[in-house]
Amino acid sequence: LGNKLKLNNEELLNLGVAALLHDVGLKKIDDAIISKNSKLTLAEMKIVQKHSIYSVEILRQNKINNQDIIDAVMHHHERYDGGGYPSGFGKREISKFASILAICDVFDALTNNRPHRKEYKSFEALKIMMKDSEMINQFNQEYLHMSIKML
Repeated sequence: LGNKLKLNNEELLNLGVAALLHDVGLKKIDDAIISKNSKLTLAEMKIVQKHSIYSVEILRQNKINNQDIIDAVMHHHERYDGGGYPSGFGKREISKFASILAICDVFDALTNNRPHRKEYKSFEALKIMMKDSEMINQFNQEYLHMSIKML
């Protein structure tokens, strides 16, 4: 997707670093919550939602201060309808990198087994991302359609 959007080599490298490290903060969350076999409680969800902030803390501790990387890692769970976290950003505030990571992160989550559910096939995952009422306003639609065309 970065290539399709004509990102330069430095931007592609930064996007790759952000993609590789975006969830590193999950290591600071109790494994009992991460691997729970049932739906998380509201309190547990609030704990998990802190992983973006923890990820940025870990990046900064390791001298990764590139603003594109930091922004993408911090905001990859923001939603175009403003319903995401940690900042409740909407369409106008979400960066290109965070928008790309959001699509990739959800696709990855849907196509892999989770403790509380089985994986979806790629086609089913894309269908959910495009048509599910919970997700329809979550993503940059232009980027999502580009991603689908590239697959």
